[in-house]
Amino acid sequence: MVVRAPIVTSAHHARLAELVREGCRFAGATSYLGFPGEAYSDERDYGLLCEAWLHCFKDPARFLPPTGPRALVSESDFTDPRRVDPRRVTEALPPSLVADVVHISGREPWRQEAKNWLLAERCLRHLSRSTGLRILVVDAPPGAEPVPGVQLTGPLPWKSLLAVLAAARCLFVPAVLDASPRVLAEALCLDVPVVVNRRILGGWHYVNPFTGAFFDGEHDVVEAVTEVLRGRCRTRSWFTAHHGPARAGARVLRLLRTRDSSLPDLTHVLLTPDPGGAPAPARQGTR
Repeated sequence: MVVRAPIVTSAHHARLAELVREGCRFAGATSYLGFPGEAYSDERDYGLLCEAWLHCFKDPARFLPPTGPRALVSESDFTDPRRVDPRRVTEALPPSLVADVVHISGREPWRQEAKNWLLAERCLRHLSRSTGLRILVVDAPPGAEPVPGVQLTGPLPWKSLLAVLAAARCLFVPAVLDASPRVLAEALCLDVPVVVNRRILGGWHYVNPFTGAFFDGEHDVVEAVTEVLRGRCRTRSWFTAHHGPARAGARVLRLLRTRDSSLPDLTHVLLTPDPGGAPAPARQGTR
């Protein structure tokens, strides 16, 4: 079983106790902010609970317990290019949702923090003023001040969001605390390059000359976006060659084998939600 965030609710505490009684073993996954770092944990010792870690960090020693095997695997690495495919995006969009640059924010305060709305607003204002590009913010924070040249819209269904991404020329990601930014992987699968905050906790391993560029702040965001729009990125082919369910699942399986050499002779495993009753076995990949 994989623990992917602090265990804080009474229901989750009860479920954990049930799994322990059933003899389950645990691995950790860094899917929530800086978990299991000190600022994003609780009173539980996750180093004792979890035998191994799937992590997203450039410097895992800053956040992870000092012992136990670890592997650079994010939940977003499991994004399936067969499911997120520009050829499968057929939804027609109104002109108001077609933009050169798209940013996905959030209405809840914690999501605004994770998506770094304060920096996003400053950068998008500067980007609009300097370039005249069409800019769209999806799931804009309530009460966000209008920015000239920037279209704000509410949350969208997943298929509509994919259509918006597929129609864009780049995705703008100013987040720092995002540990498993699935939208980054989805943009790459849709052949859309990305402009990403260099300090982001997770998803930094997707950014290279084939997929997009990093930026550091307001002073270089225009340069980064312009560079990406001028380039000829091949984001989908790069993501397909390095990530996806089979490749990510093979890395997870290799990590688990360091703790249990008796695992079946599979090619990979997949992550599935805890059904809440008896723990579901790891799904088998192609033999």
